[in-house]
Parts: sequence; structure tokens; C-alpha cells
Amino acid sequence: MATKLYNSHLSTLLFQCNEYYILDTYISLVHISSEVNSRYLIQTYSDSKSNLISLVRKHVNASYKTVYNCVDRLIEKNILAYDEQLNSWILVDMENMTRAKGEAPADVDSLSKLTGYTHIRNFFFTHEFGTMKAREKRLIIYMTQLTDSKASNFHEDFSMNLIKPGSSWLKVLRTKCKYYAKYTIEKMLYKYNQLFNDNSENLRAEDLAPKQNKRFKFSFYCPSITNKKDLENQAIDLVIDNNKNEYNLIVSKANFAQVTLSKKLIMHLIRAISNLKEWFLKERVVQLIINKYRAIQVHKSRENIKSLPAYAAAVVKSVIDEYNSFKANITPKNIANYEVGEYFAKHTQASMDDLLTLTKGNLSLF
Repeated sequence: MATKLYNSHLSTLLFQCNEYYILDTYISLVHISSEVNSRYLIQTYSDSKSNLISLVRKHVNASYKTVYNCVDRLIEKNILAYDEQLNSWILVDMENMTRAKGEAPADVDSLSKLTGYTHIRNFFFTHEFGTMKAREKRLIIYMTQLTDSKASNFHEDFSMNLIKPGSSWLKVLRTKCKYYAKYTIEKMLYKYNQLFNDNSENLRAEDLAPKQNKRFKFSFYCPSITNKKDLENQAIDLVIDNNKNEYNLIVSKANFAQVTLSKKLIMHLIRAISNLKEWFLKERVVQLIINKYRAIQVHKSRENIKSLPAYAAAVVKSVIDEYNSFKANITPKNIANYEVGEYFAKHTQASMDDLLTLTKGNLSLF
């Protein structure tokens, strides 16, 4: 599961893109992606944008056309691309965000992309964030970047000086007018007073600058951004809360098989199956992986899985290949569409391939 946003991508979106829901779309894509061997994949097994957009719209309250335009923009900006070999959409170059400088390629273009990452906040999936103006969202994302940056001075609160030459806040707002910036900040602090604790008056009272200059200075807290306690568990809980049916399926099969899975492993398994359309395919993938864990934990006949995201991605691909082959070669023409899942389930019960054989060819891809 991806829990981090690539700052290089964010910079492109903050300063080069005007689409209202571009940040929401990007955050949703990162959230639904799986980190497999440092690459960030969204397995759809089709380069159809409509399948991808359907997944994004589970988290973004926007029309199909709006999200379509945002996806197109991300492709144009080389942030999103489809990989034919992996049958997945990929978030381009995101593997660079966690590389140390010594591990990076030596060419200048690659080094310029090593700009770190920003953790996803649960707040990004709230109604409040979704209904903010585009410029307000840019400010929120920029504040989050500052909070997560080791080089920043803003880890618990924020201060702004809009008349400072080269102010980064004006750049984020895409304006040179300090009055427009002042109006935007004041309105945001007032409109979302439940999110921000405005301490600007105290700052100005202690400031010795002329009064006409002090009114362009702000200070405030935003716990929804600055509270970084247990971010990983928050991200795991968010995945589980948004996929309750998949969570219940996994827990039920694990309990029946007397298999113990950590919360994080369950989350990775949810991520692997959540993008599948048909429920019987989700059941097939979960059952195969639970069988593997039963062999590991109960029968002690298999080695432990080194990377569940990579292993699950390979199993999903194997099951999709199996299903496509079944539909093409086995399913009679007189079977109704709603009966295909039932016949496929019977087929897989009759020919329960060994999991290692099923995934051997695909595991090397991930």
C-alpha cells in the first residue's frame, strides 16, 4: 500500500496544473496503488481509462468527465502510465522518492527528482478537503509538505509573511498580489475555523513592524496536518474502513484455516483484491494465499512469503489469466453471464492448482 506522495509529482501538480480535482485524483491513485518492489502499481488488467476512473471515483466525489480530464492530465505530465507487461497502471518514478542519494542514478535528470515524500493524511479523504477551493487544497498540500520536510521550520505550527520577497506562499497561490493572498488566507482561516487555530493576532501584537505590514503576517495551527502520530496505522485503518467486505472475507477465511495474519498483512491482501471487479475472483485469490499461509504456519511445509504485495500481485495475475482462459476455452456459449462465476468456482475446485506452480511464471514480473 502506498502511504506517501512523491514531492516531485506534487510540485508538478501545484505549479503546472489547473484542474479542480487534480490533487484529489492523484491522492486517490496513490492510495489505491500497491507498492511492489518499490514500484507503485494499480492492477486493472486493462489500459481502459474507464476501469481506472471507476476506482478513483470511490474516493473522489466528482463526475466521470472531471476525473477523466484529471487522469488525462496526469498521463500528459508523465505522472501516470500503463505498463503492458505488468498489466497495470504505474505511478511514474515514485520509486525515486525513498532512494538515498548514493543509490540514485548518476544522471542529472534522475538526481533532480529525488525530492522526498509527504505522508498521506486521512484528512485528504474527508468531505471538507474534497469541497475546498483548488487554491485552498494547494495550500493544504504545501503545508503538509512543510510539516514532513526535515529542512522545514514548520512542524507544529505555520507562520506566513506575504510581503517577504519571493514568498513561497504567493507561489503556491499563483499570484503576485499580496492583497489577494491576504484575502484568501483570512477567508480560509475563518471558513475552516474548526481545522485551524488562528494565532495571528498574538503574532502581530509582538511584532515591531509597521501596522500596514503586520496585517500581511499570519500564524496558526492545523492538527489535521501536523499530527503525525501513528500515521502508518491510520493509513491501514483507512484501507480497512473503505473495504469492509474484503476485510470480512479475509478474516473469515483466515479464521477457518486457523491462520494468523497481522493487520498490515490483511491490509496488503485487501489492496491486492480491492481492484478486482468480480467477487468470485477475490475469493479465489484470498483462498489461494490463505492456503499458502496455512502451509507455512500449520503444516510447516513452505517457506515464508518474503513480500506479500509482490506475491499477491503475482497470484492476482495468475487468477486473471486462469479466468480469461476459462472463459475463452471452457465456458459453454449458453451459460448466462451471471452464472459464469459459479461455473468458474466449480472449475477451480476440480482443478486446484498448486499455488507455487500457478504463480511461478508471474512472480518474476513483480
